[in-house]
Amino acid sequence: MTRQTDHTDVVPEIQRLRQRVQELEQVEEERDRLQAALRRSEEHARVFVTYTPAAVAMLDRNMCYVLASHQWLADFGLKDTDIIGRNHYELFPEIPEHWRAVHRRCLAGASEGNDEEPFPRADGRVDWVRWKIFPWHTPSGEIGGIMLFTEVVTERKRLEDTLRMQARTLVELSTPIVPISHGVLVLPLVGVLDAARAQQMMDSLLSKVVERQARVAIIDVTGVPHIDTSSASALLQVARAVRLLGAQVVLTGIRPEVSRAIVGLDIDLAGIVTRRDLQSGIAFATAAGSAAAPPPP
Repeated sequence: MTRQTDHTDVVPEIQRLRQRVQELEQVEEERDRLQAALRRSEEHARVFVTYTPAAVAMLDRNMCYVLASHQWLADFGLKDTDIIGRNHYELFPEIPEHWRAVHRRCLAGASEGNDEEPFPRADGRVDWVRWKIFPWHTPSGEIGGIMLFTEVVTERKRLEDTLRMQARTLVELSTPIVPISHGVLVLPLVGVLDAARAQQMMDSLLSKVVERQARVAIIDVTGVPHIDTSSASALLQVARAVRLLGAQVVLTGIRPEVSRAIVGLDIDLAGIVTRRDLQSGIAFATAAGSAAAPPPP
């Protein structure tokens, strides 16, 4: 009877042990599956970062490289360099202190960026860079380091600067101011006179009046196809500003159709001397200059 009782107690225990073994095997299989999935995920992330067409770098808390894209290596001249595990500041000792401060803030949880900033390089050249930096987190939620996204925009910056210089040159050429004698300036206008061009004309003319100590400024509108209320108002503003500097404005080249338009718009040109053409305007300015000149000793 005793032997039967012992046998009855052992069988359930064996069954429980077998069930526990099966559970442990299932847990181990699940762990292996999760580890394999994690490895695949990490490999996918590595491939994505490496081959993305953007310049991307992943650094740990010690500012050492974990991953870097091919574009990052190309943009910063590191194509033939194995940078994984190396310190960011070792590779770029020229990084200024204010950028190092940005790195420290991002390692503490901040996210920062700049659309256009100069990056003086160790060899003396200056790159222009657009950048974004933010922290990355470990599976446990802790900050593991920072991600750097950059775009070297040096060529675009140079092109934009060139275009701005060309635009400024074109504007200056569109409002050429010609000194024809001592104290007399001529500004021949050609094309449409809009608000932006009127402002440029005023700035240039006032500067030249002061620089040349001009007494008369002739504005020739022979080449202006149309004068409306806005452009006539701009001319009046220029004339008033020039008079405040002690010089006289002479308006020349008003064609009949423009004259009729000015009368029809009821535009008051009081205070502005008008002459039929540029030659008449120069004659008036010469006479005015002779009258204002002091007698010889």
